[in-house]
Amino acid sequence: MSFLIFIGRLDTKVHSGEEGLFFNPALGGIDDLGFSGDTDHDLSHRPPRPESVPYDSWCRDRSFCVKPDKFVSSTGSVEVTETLVYDNRMRGQIDFTGFTVIVSLQEHLFQAYLNYIGERRVPVRSDEDVWDGRILFRIPSDPFAFPMPRGSSSPWGMRKSVVGPLKLIKRFSLDEIEVKPLRDEQGRRMKLAETADEVPSALPGLYLRV
Repeated sequence: MSFLIFIGRLDTKVHSGEEGLFFNPALGGIDDLGFSGDTDHDLSHRPPRPESVPYDSWCRDRSFCVKPDKFVSSTGSVEVTETLVYDNRMRGQIDFTGFTVIVSLQEHLFQAYLNYIGERRVPVRSDEDVWDGRILFRIPSDPFAFPMPRGSSSPWGMRKSVVGPLKLIKRFSLDEIEVKPLRDEQGRRMKLAETADEVPSALPGLYLRV
């Protein structure tokens, strides 16, 4: 058996009447993605990247979201689609492709996921020991191909789109999914290799299935 694995970093949000920012369990960017075998987290078949891209680090080209789905009959589904790169500085999309991973779960499983992540505040100051919102998703899947990103060499010039229609990359149902924040039980940041269930301080993973 093989698995689709991606490591995301949760976005932030505000709560009405409360100061500061909180991690948003439903949305985030993807730091790494690939496929692995049954017993390890060594990733292969990573999505390709061009040798150079015409945008900077303010832009997000890989994202994910987790949402409820009251119509799904299995545990959930995964949809991977092309999306336009988002420029956080300009607050808009540009004419170059990235991708997004949409994980849909039965409503009660989505609520279990929210309860598991919890309402956690974003640290006020950068601290190497405090959890930074990174989370691991592990989903049974055979490897599949990602297209090479494409678009304009001047992607902010939107007079004529080079990208054209966005394409579906993959859609499939899932019977189970493992979720694991890269933090310990005290809320300290952990590396991927330190999150195995047999590590005493590791936060136990959440396994969702119907």
